[in-house]
Amino acid sequence: MQLISIIGAHQTMRFAEIEAHLSDASTSTISKRLDEFEEADLVTRTQYDEIPPRVEYALTKEGNEVQERLESLLEWATTRS
Repeated sequence: MQLISIIGAHQTMRFAEIEAHLSDASTSTISKRLDEFEEADLVTRTQYDEIPPRVEYALTKEGNEVQERLESLLEWATTRS
C-alpha cells in the first residue's frame, strides 16, 4: 500500500519516479503491483504519444479513498508506538 501513498502524495508520477521512492522493490514487482492496482481501478495509466514515450500513473477516485483511509491508519499506528 506504500505505492498508493506515494502516488497520492504526488498526484501523477512516472514509473522511474515511483521506482526511486521504492528502492528496495524490484522493477518487476512495482510493474506487477501497478498492473494489479490498475485492474482494481485504484490507479490510472496514461500513455502519451511522444518520443521518448511517457507514461504517468495517478490515483482514481477509489484510489484516493484508499489513500485517505491509509493515512488515518498510519496516524493511528504512529501514536501507538
